Amino acid sequence: MHKVKLNAARLLGAFLIMPSLATYAELEEVIVTAQKRAENVQDVPIAITAASASMLEKTGISGSDELTQVVPNLQFSRQVGSATPFIRGVGTKNSSVGDESSVSTYVDGVYYSSMAGSVMDFNNIERVEVLRGPQGTLFGRNATGGLIHVITKDPTHETSGLLGLSYGSYGELRTDAYASTGLTDSVAIDLSAFYLNRDKGYGDNITRGEERPGEESSSLRSKVLFDIDDNSSLVLSALRANRRSDVGIARQAAVGTTATGGGTNTGDYQDINTNQEPLADTSTDSLSGKYRRDFEHFELISTTAKTRSELNYLLDQDSGPSEVVNFYIRQYTEQFSQEFQLNSTGDGALQWTAGLYYLNADAAYDDTVVATPSANIGVDSLQETTSYAAYAQGSYDISSATKATLGARYTKDKRELSGATTVGSNVAPFTADESWTSPSWRLALDHELKDNVLLYASYSRGFKSGVYNTLVVTGSAPEPVDPEELDAYEVGFKGDFLDRSLRVNASLFYYDFQNLQLQQILGGAVFLFNVGDSEMYGAEVETQYYVTDNFDINVAVALLETEYTNFDAGPVISPKSSGSGNEQSFADLAGNEMTRAPKFTSNISANYRQDTALGEVNYNVSYYYNDGFYWEPDNRTEQDSYDVLNAEVALTTKDEAWRFRLYARNMLDSEYSYYSQQSTFGDFVSAAPPATYGVAVRYSF
Repeated sequence: MHKVKLNAARLLGAFLIMPSLATYAELEEVIVTAQKRAENVQDVPIAITAASASMLEKTGISGSDELTQVVPNLQFSRQVGSATPFIRGVGTKNSSVGDESSVSTYVDGVYYSSMAGSVMDFNNIERVEVLRGPQGTLFGRNATGGLIHVITKDPTHETSGLLGLSYGSYGELRTDAYASTGLTDSVAIDLSAFYLNRDKGYGDNITRGEERPGEESSSLRSKVLFDIDDNSSLVLSALRANRRSDVGIARQAAVGTTATGGGTNTGDYQDINTNQEPLADTSTDSLSGKYRRDFEHFELISTTAKTRSELNYLLDQDSGPSEVVNFYIRQYTEQFSQEFQLNSTGDGALQWTAGLYYLNADAAYDDTVVATPSANIGVDSLQETTSYAAYAQGSYDISSATKATLGARYTKDKRELSGATTVGSNVAPFTADESWTSPSWRLALDHELKDNVLLYASYSRGFKSGVYNTLVVTGSAPEPVDPEELDAYEVGFKGDFLDRSLRVNASLFYYDFQNLQLQQILGGAVFLFNVGDSEMYGAEVETQYYVTDNFDINVAVALLETEYTNFDAGPVISPKSSGSGNEQSFADLAGNEMTRAPKFTSNISANYRQDTALGEVNYNVSYYYNDGFYWEPDNRTEQDSYDVLNAEVALTTKDEAWRFRLYARNMLDSEYSYYSQQSTFGDFVSAAPPATYGVAVRYSF
């Protein structure tokens, strides 16, 4: 590990001091909306990675799962069909319906409260913005860790489109299509379609004597743009997405352990040995409308959205050959949101944004069954969330080079839990409700040291609402966990050098975290609890360097230190002294490292472009290294260090109509987990995808 760190440091240092002997290409200017207004990413005093469509294309990033490989200090994986992103060690382990991630997901400015709906395939998007650190003002909804914002293409009046087809390992067939055109001088429409079918599983189910299921995923999205007049426009959007997969839900006992019921490790990382077939089936439907109107000194943006996500899955809790406890989960999240936002548009010293936000979300377990050898437990529960927020942020030019930013948000959340637990003929109804209010804020100062060099410092607070455990198997309403609060202190640097051929962005941060929300699994039941206090600090460096017009290199390095500073009576899950499964005890866990928080990660990619008689050939190699982390707060189960190597060769014809690709993912066939779980049934691991290869062709018009 130390050798890898040393080599990465030497490589980064070499890029930074490399003399300017070549003809440089100029770095791509990426416009982002991290502060809810269009700005150059280099002018925004926030730690942000903006991955444009071209960057995602050349590095082969096709979905949210793979963002880990290009965003410093981001861990993104799936857990029983739901997204579990962590940024700088801040995330949400619980994937029960009704809970919301500490790393928020937005699509075109619309918040997705469902973690199941936050696993996405990228299909003809414009860019992805990943903001690191609490977003307590403009994107305040539970974003204590940061946020992931996916921005899709808007329709254009000029007719254009593409058709794509790829085929790869495990019989994976993928098709993409996009078309945009103008219907009238003031109306444009587009249509984006995606379908993936992998008919072979990544491994076998030894107990059932059959192959693991493959994966099927599809999406259909359309937007209609109305240019109402010179000062106003309306964009209507509709999405339908489906996914059926066992990735992140198929699991087996960890090496060297025996689960309750006799489940053991198969010896092959991709195999499982459960008597049930684990599978997650997800669907998402979304409708939204964004109205924009320009006034003399400001603009008004109104965003209205309605989204429904459903997730059905079977989880064998013992993940072995015996019938112990099985979860037959049926859940949905249905939400409505409305945001009104005002942005200043003048050129004065003061730039400001203000808004009102409303969210109503129903999250439910509907006819869910927890099956045990002695009885079946039926769970029907509904948590209704109602949230109101008001926010404002202003940036003032103290001088021509120095700017101060002050923002604040006030949030009021109410959660109402109701439902019933059924065992045989016995029905136990339950109800509960709780409300929380909290201010959150951001203060920042930035200074333009010289052209294209920005220094900044900030202090911000993030807030995540309290929440109930909605999988109620005991027949009585649980107490909710308290809200999370995170105070973040950060200094950063953004600079373009060598005639804008070299970009270096860096940040240092310190977090003071109160009431971290964690999850525990005991006997098939889910329990939520708070950790007293935690802290983390670290550093990130991102570089992009055009060595020549045809050769560019991207390097990112992230360091992270975390610690529970106040964690009395923390849960310790350890193997029983005899027999199978685990048992629980309690201990003071202060001083332990936080979960899913690797001390060191890095990613390096190199792109070389070659002109040929047929067209431009692009060679890309990308490498990601993670030095490992702990899965649980007792620091017993650990993800070992791993690396992921990807590569592709692409030919784009001279008329840019055709593009042909050969690609390889996880070429080293590294074995690492998407998620791991300690429970009283045992220790379990769920494998990330193995090495895959394929070919692709795309036609653009």
